[in-house]
Amino acid sequence: MSTSKLKNAPLKEVIFELHWECTTDNVGNLYDAGFDLAQGKFADKLKSSFPVHRKLIPDSAPFKVFGAPIHQYWKAEFGWPVVQHGQGMIAINEIEEGYEWETSFKPLVLDTIHRLEESYEEVLSIVHVKLQYIDAWEINEDDPIDFIAQKLQTEIRNNYDLPGKLKGINIQQNFELSDGSIMSLNVSNGINNQNQLPSVIWTTTVEKQSKIGLTDVVQWLESAHSATSIMFKKMLNPEFYASLDR
Repeated sequence: MSTSKLKNAPLKEVIFELHWECTTDNVGNLYDAGFDLAQGKFADKLKSSFPVHRKLIPDSAPFKVFGAPIHQYWKAEFGWPVVQHGQGMIAINEIEEGYEWETSFKPLVLDTIHRLEESYEEVLSIVHVKLQYIDAWEINEDDPIDFIAQKLQTEIRNNYDLPGKLKGINIQQNFELSDGSIMSLNVSNGINNQNQLPSVIWTTTVEKQSKIGLTDVVQWLESAHSATSIMFKKMLNPEFYASLDR
């Protein structure tokens, strides 16, 4: 999460989400009134860049899905990035190999929002935006508490006798930023899904839940990215951070 990409970045995935105001039916369920028409238009606009389409929910499903992906558009067969579209939402996911903020991910987000805006007949009223980075580092047999203290400069201390060997760590901190966005920082130990090795995982999320115009999303996106970058650099031990760019 630096301005220029680190050579050995711990980044595993970056996710952008956008949710907009929708309609409530006569029993109180939310639905996206323009979704069916917009989905076809949106798919056509993405087809040249994202030719692989997958539908996550079959047409025969006996339920309606709101606020979660229904359609996925992949750059290639099992090739990232992926754009996801559901009732009231879109998400854009990228992994470390293809991630570059200024030249790839930010332009992709802005272009996708533009195509989304063109696909809906009504003006979308944004109610929730989110930018999330998932980082992980393999620790093998090392003590996760030592790694978190030494490399992530975060100490965990219990001032009492513990009942047994510590098996899991999960630290959650939330911070209110100057623009009203909330930054969430979660640090835990677990298994890296890509190689099944013990790792420490830290997730940095900035999100804002309030009405915001599409044009304001551009400014928010820059602000959110700046906040995550600053947190990443402050959090990591300077020697550890420097080692990621060697």
